[in-house]
Amino acid sequence: MRFFDLIMEFLESGYQSHAMDKLAHLLCEEVQAEACDVFLFEDYKSQFRLVGSTHGQERVGQEKFGRDELEKLESCFLLEHDANVIGAVVLKKVKKTEALQELLKELSKTLWVAEKIVSMRETMEKYELLSELTDVFHSCGDPDSLLKGTLSVMKKALNAEAVLYLVKDKEGYIFKDAEGVDKNQLIYERLPANHSFVTKVEKSERGIVLTKTQLDFLGIKVKSAIACAARLGDTILGIIIAVNKIAPTGYRSRYSFDELDLATLNDMVKRYSLAHTRVEYQQSLKEQIERLTLSTKEYERLIQQQQEYLKKMDLVHSLSNAMRASYDLVNVYKILLLGLTSGRGFAFNRALLLIRDRKTDTLVGKMWLGPEDGENIEEIWKEAEKRAMIYGDFSQYLREEAMILDAKGGLTARIDGRMFHYKDHPILERVVLRRRIIHVTPSLLESFEPSVRDLVNLLGVDEFLVLPLVGRWDTIGVVVLDNKFTKKPISEVDIEVLRIVVDSAGLAIENVMNYEELRKKTDSLEKQKNVIDYLHRFTENILQNLSTGIAVIDKNGRILQCNRMFSNIVGLPQERIAGEHYFELGAVFQDLLGVAMTVQERREAVELSEYRIEGPQGEIFLNVKYSPLWDPMNETITGVIVTLEDVTQKVRMEQEQKEREKLMLLGEVAARVAHELRNPITVIGGFINRARRNLSNTQTVEKYLDVISKEVENLERIVTEILEFSKPKSILEFTRFDMNELIEEVVYIMQEKAKKANVIIETKLSSAAEVVADRAKLKRVLINLVQNAIEASPPNGKIVVRSFQEADRVVVSVFNMGEPLSDKELRKIFTPFYTTKTQGTGLGLPICKKIVEDEHGGRIWAEPKNNGMEFFFEIPVKGGKENVQG
Repeated sequence: MRFFDLIMEFLESGYQSHAMDKLAHLLCEEVQAEACDVFLFEDYKSQFRLVGSTHGQERVGQEKFGRDELEKLESCFLLEHDANVIGAVVLKKVKKTEALQELLKELSKTLWVAEKIVSMRETMEKYELLSELTDVFHSCGDPDSLLKGTLSVMKKALNAEAVLYLVKDKEGYIFKDAEGVDKNQLIYERLPANHSFVTKVEKSERGIVLTKTQLDFLGIKVKSAIACAARLGDTILGIIIAVNKIAPTGYRSRYSFDELDLATLNDMVKRYSLAHTRVEYQQSLKEQIERLTLSTKEYERLIQQQQEYLKKMDLVHSLSNAMRASYDLVNVYKILLLGLTSGRGFAFNRALLLIRDRKTDTLVGKMWLGPEDGENIEEIWKEAEKRAMIYGDFSQYLREEAMILDAKGGLTARIDGRMFHYKDHPILERVVLRRRIIHVTPSLLESFEPSVRDLVNLLGVDEFLVLPLVGRWDTIGVVVLDNKFTKKPISEVDIEVLRIVVDSAGLAIENVMNYEELRKKTDSLEKQKNVIDYLHRFTENILQNLSTGIAVIDKNGRILQCNRMFSNIVGLPQERIAGEHYFELGAVFQDLLGVAMTVQERREAVELSEYRIEGPQGEIFLNVKYSPLWDPMNETITGVIVTLEDVTQKVRMEQEQKEREKLMLLGEVAARVAHELRNPITVIGGFINRARRNLSNTQTVEKYLDVISKEVENLERIVTEILEFSKPKSILEFTRFDMNELIEEVVYIMQEKAKKANVIIETKLSSAAEVVADRAKLKRVLINLVQNAIEASPPNGKIVVRSFQEADRVVVSVFNMGEPLSDKELRKIFTPFYTTKTQGTGLGLPICKKIVEDEHGGRIWAEPKNNGMEFFFEIPVKGGKENVQG
């Protein structure tokens, strides 16, 4: 093969070797032609490229022809092997044509062989790289390094510019790693599941080849690319993409990825998927083995810890039994501290007990067990251990050792009675009030305030444990533990077990305290019982001998208890009354005791004065008081206490006194009436006699008759006021009206009289003054008060009428600038027939008093002021003593 070396040189070194130019000259020489052009066929483009020429070297590598165009050239000969076009030769003016066919045949075969050799070499190189891939699979122990090594081998095997791996997740694909490109050259790091490129790759089992395309997620120019999905069964792990095949040094008919490259990629991807699974499995297995190893060690530690925990729980049980077996408080203290410091127990070096005093908010030192110093400490502990070993039962050891232990000296002497204030103390407050166990360490001490130094200086250590002794409801004390001499650290197991110890100890100490307190209270209660029995007998004697009747009625109306006087008033024996409903006492007492039921609803006492009933002995009058019977907590009413005081004799004496007073008043009234009537009658009689003597003088008689007429009117007024005051209470007509309107009406009526007296009337009225009363009666009261004010006012004086409301009453006042009345006059102004005027009956204000107080249940009074006198009256808003009408 004379052309083989030139062809191989061209395939390996390319155009710069000019090997194909030399081959063209060699052909010219063989067939004696003037010129020769050599073309090779590039099947992926279906074109012939000029690769060698004896003339026009500038055209070499640039000139390309399609098959139709090439065959039109003169003296063009195709180079074929096994019906496959390999290339073509264009010879000009061939002289030796007989040797041309053999020459072309040899050239075609040599070209085919050379290309096959080059292809085989490249294939071998790929397989060598595949063995390198196997080494990567075996050497990489984690998924990331496996992926990195695989991409590196793929890049070399495929002679690619870059290789990328997109890993699949729930939402699509995301960039994982690459060789030949970094994240900065990516336009998108994530591709959605519906991306066209992704769906195309997923649908193809073998993968896809892309030429003359652009991937929208890459920032580099893409000439060709191949992509294949990494699958494990039906599951897709990701997509591997090779981009831009790098052109070799020599000539190749194809410079982009082809199906062979895709097959190579597919094979490598399949192997990677298996290796990836294997690495993940190995890594998972390794992690499980590590976890199993750790779990084994942890299990062994837990077993050891459980054994220690069970041992200590057995100690807790023994300690609790020993404490519960004792009812002596000091002995319980000793048992607790011995259990905490004994070598057979919890083996702490020292244990300090502080008991809470709620009165002073302090912790008081009670007992402190442990060595005072480190001298002969080992011998002391050995001796204690020997004594402890004598007893087979730890609980028995604690009980008997506590009985002979003298805990008053030693460390106890330092703290006995000493008080520690726990409020605002950074350690003790948390333990006492929050019930926390505090493990104090050197690092923790640094964060505390200097106020903890009292405890630290007392203990002389920088690590100790402070535990609350919690009773049923509250903290009753504190235990402080340390290992001053052995320096043994305090473990979490110790703390957890001690939490149970102190809870049990707290309850045990509280029980003993309660027992002591109960015993004292029992003695005290026995004494109190004797006193109560005496007081009960004493109270019963007093109750039965009271002159007042007393009964207790429950919520259902049954009489629980009564005294002798109540029995006498009711007229039944006590044993007949107790337990009966008050209805059984008859109609008379049914109404009287029925009021007790309303007291339970009102929740306040009710009193009735001079209540008249027809009892077994006839008419009697009672002062009755109904008092709620509250329970000891004063929250609910359990019944009503009814008190009956017989005031019949007093009422009858008062009635007799009133009769006597009425007779006296009647005599006084008769005298005053006679006096009041005498003057007008005397005047009338005198003028009648004068008229008789002057009957002939008509003008004089008429003048005398006018005087007589006025005196008759005066007599009528006097008689009317006397009758108004003396007649019994009239029937009232209660209506709802506005007091302010009534005031305005009266002021309007009296304005003319005020003007004649040169007096001004003003009003100052409240916004709300509606009442239920007899309007006509109250109008008369107002007219009387305003008229009196006009008559009492000096010239240019001022009268002020006011109204205002206080609670459930409306108050009206009439102020005038007249001379204030003296105390003596104030006491008499509402007395009948008393007057400060030169003319008048003295019945105006008594009539006003009768209307306001007797008929409306109100009140009327007068108050002197610095610049005058003010009269007030008030009446209930909702009506007085009479029933409300309308």
